[in-house]
Amino acid sequence: TTGDHTEIGTINALVSKVEKKKTNVLKQIDTVSKWLAFFISITAVITFLVAKFRTGMSAIDSVSTALVCAVAMIPEGLEAIVTLTYAWAVSNMAKNNAIIRALPAVETLGSVTVICSDKTGTLTQNVMSLTAFVTSNARYRNDVNSSDRVNTNFVRDDSYMAERANHQLQRSVSQVIKDGPGTNEPRRGHANASNHFAIQSLHTPADGGAIAERVSDSLPVGEGESPSTDYIRSALAGGVLCSKCVLGAGGTREGEIGNPTELSILRASYFAGIDIDKLKKDAPVVAEVPFSSEYKFMATVHNPTEVDGPGMEGNYVVHAKGAPDRMVNYCAYQAKAGLLGEEYKEPIDRNYWIEQIAVLSSHGLRVLALCRASLPKDKITPGDQLGPEFVNENPEGPWLTLVGLCAIMDPPRAECVQAIREAHGAGVRVAMITGDHKDTAVAIGHMLGIVDETYNDALTGPQLDEMSDDDLRQAVLVNNVFARASPQNKIRIVKALQAEGQIAGMTG
Repeated sequence: TTGDHTEIGTINALVSKVEKKKTNVLKQIDTVSKWLAFFISITAVITFLVAKFRTGMSAIDSVSTALVCAVAMIPEGLEAIVTLTYAWAVSNMAKNNAIIRALPAVETLGSVTVICSDKTGTLTQNVMSLTAFVTSNARYRNDVNSSDRVNTNFVRDDSYMAERANHQLQRSVSQVIKDGPGTNEPRRGHANASNHFAIQSLHTPADGGAIAERVSDSLPVGEGESPSTDYIRSALAGGVLCSKCVLGAGGTREGEIGNPTELSILRASYFAGIDIDKLKKDAPVVAEVPFSSEYKFMATVHNPTEVDGPGMEGNYVVHAKGAPDRMVNYCAYQAKAGLLGEEYKEPIDRNYWIEQIAVLSSHGLRVLALCRASLPKDKITPGDQLGPEFVNENPEGPWLTLVGLCAIMDPPRAECVQAIREAHGAGVRVAMITGDHKDTAVAIGHMLGIVDETYNDALTGPQLDEMSDDDLRQAVLVNNVFARASPQNKIRIVKALQAEGQIAGMTG
């Protein structure tokens, strides 16, 4: 398809059909112009009659006199004065880093009651970042805004997103996954799921998800403390080594190559002080299972290094990462507290990991599982291109060890939090309209202050499609977050706000 029949063409057609509205000043100028025209017309007629019948002037001279008076009364400088006023205001806005294309828009900005914003790249950094790492006994929060390469970017915080989001408390695991970024369903307007490691099938266990009682311990560090660089290196080694991605210069996006979800692990490792290039150089890939969207994981085989601990002589190390629902089923063990070594290997508690996947998903986080194993060197020939059966069809059944879960999201811009707070202080609502999944949008909304006690829920595009115009007019007054929205939904939302007397601004 070409032209107006493409997606971009459809959006262009929708935008071109939007009725252009005049600002209050332009409406007032129109009104004044109409009254001036009426007054000037009456005055010109009176002038003609006086000139013709009171002074005895000829008809031609009377008409000329009337026209001269009419022209003299036209405020020719009004347009110039209005334009200069707008230009002065635009100049002032530019000094405050606000660029305005259409001059009349500067007046509308002062009257805005609702700001409708896109999410990705506008309210968020447009950089997928590892925000948390979950082990069998702890949760580590990562400071995604830090530019320092220190291990203290990771801090143990067992309360960080430790419970499901309130709106997902009573729902099944599969329902939670469906609303979150881990779903296998594509976003509105996309053919495939944007998350390559999307969760395809995860359900509440038959026993109701009963989790063994967890004992709080300080292994390897206590609450509020930061783990060592060596610990972070060993825990995240699977995400670094089992990857074809190339991190950008200085940990930035400049020159980066690869999937954003995978790059987030490399970036977190880099800013934790890990030398990624050295880690990869010390443990080159011996054999691999390449990633495929069919089985949603990849695996690499390496010679052991000091990162893998003692007792690995004569063995290869296998690193595997992928969609957590798949990887949990391939694991027989879990790494106690994320520590490596045979002494820290214990039977896996699948119910615990399934619930953690649901908890993280309910907060709008993508989840990636890091696993590892060892096997004798005579089992593999260097250079082998292994198939997925190497991981998922082991003769002995599940055989991997689950090290931890990586929780990943596109975090909000720090400056947006303050900007939204200032907008609220000025009495301006801020609404988020995004094509992303509901839980992701709600989570970002909470962080930004868009979702609060008054506006505590979100509507999705399919729900908006089912609403009548009258229902939508009521809905836009009580919701600040609109997820999985199409371009058509965005236009309907703005029209509904305008119909309720709101002055809406769109950005992003």
